[in-house]
Amino acid sequence: MPVSERKGLAGNPGRYPVLDALRAVAILLVLARHWAMASQGAFGIVPGGPLAVLSLNGWLGVDLFFVLSGFLIGTHFAGPQAQPFSRAAVLDFYRRRAFRTLPLYWGVILLCWLAAPWQPGAAFTSLSFVTHLLFLQDYLGSDVMVTLWSLAVEEKFYLAAPLLLFLLLRLRTGIACVLLAAAMGLVCRSMLAGAAGVAPGDYAAFFWMVRAPFHHAVPGILAGVMVAVQHGASSTRQAPRPLFVALAVLPLMLLMYRDWLGHGDWPAVCWIIVLSSCLFALLVRCGLAVNRRLPAFGAARPLRYIARLSYALYLVHYPLIEPAMLACRALSRGLAPATASLLFLAVYGAMSWAAAWLLHVALERPFLLLRDRRRAGERPVAI
Repeated sequence: MPVSERKGLAGNPGRYPVLDALRAVAILLVLARHWAMASQGAFGIVPGGPLAVLSLNGWLGVDLFFVLSGFLIGTHFAGPQAQPFSRAAVLDFYRRRAFRTLPLYWGVILLCWLAAPWQPGAAFTSLSFVTHLLFLQDYLGSDVMVTLWSLAVEEKFYLAAPLLLFLLLRLRTGIACVLLAAAMGLVCRSMLAGAAGVAPGDYAAFFWMVRAPFHHAVPGILAGVMVAVQHGASSTRQAPRPLFVALAVLPLMLLMYRDWLGHGDWPAVCWIIVLSSCLFALLVRCGLAVNRRLPAFGAARPLRYIARLSYALYLVHYPLIEPAMLACRALSRGLAPATASLLFLAVYGAMSWAAAWLLHVALERPFLLLRDRRRAGERPVAI
């Protein structure tokens, strides 16, 4: 989008506003998960009934992010308006990804490093800094922020994406989708094999052995690439809004059925990761078709605000749990546990939003504007 077309934080609605709506849902799920875990530990309760279970399963919001990432990166090469595959297109892809992800990520890493002396027990080593600088924390672990594992997964996908799409686009759409589905099946089999060696209830071992490593974390990304390949071949399909709503019920039921991680059944969790990735991909595919029929579907301003801040929110929300809890304890003396938990949610949400907005304005937006200016300056002038 040209720089001159930007209007405030929410920006203009994209070509497919439903993607922004889903991105907003993804970050809200992640924030809800960490609120629920902190609330459960501090107050012994997560109020909300079925919504409490939904919050505890908010970790699946990361897989929704993966599906969206796989689709959006795939459309850079496979979309209906994609540039012809060339060296210039690949370089433009890497340039845009670097401007989009690296400044804010490295800025947050630096802030965590500088804040370490004031954090009890935090002692980041030089090796840890290099690990995060090179996006290796999904294999080597993270003592900065555990949530950064997903950024390492995505960056590795960015490296592999041009070659993957180059090969897939030389195949028929059906064959490419079958190969992607087969790859998801192989990954699922590997996840199940890894989960079989983890003791029930040992979440830390499951997380670092099965959940976080790139070679196990890609089902959602592969599902998103599959949607991109299909969309590139049939971008004119339309669908009614009720179909999207009906399909949205399926992952919602999955997330509200039970606390999957809380039961410690790791093979079941592996199946849930793959199943939810497929359902999210189906929802994205249907949402695209609905936007062809109803271009404004999903373009609600609040969702666009949240989507615009989603990357900054993801990076900054986790270290704010402890400060938000301290502020909540000072304000919640004498309150019932459920009320104190809801107060913590309000404080935590407000602090996360404020910090994300500051990072967006001070660091993320300037580099995005620079990225778009550079691209506009490189366009040939029509004569």
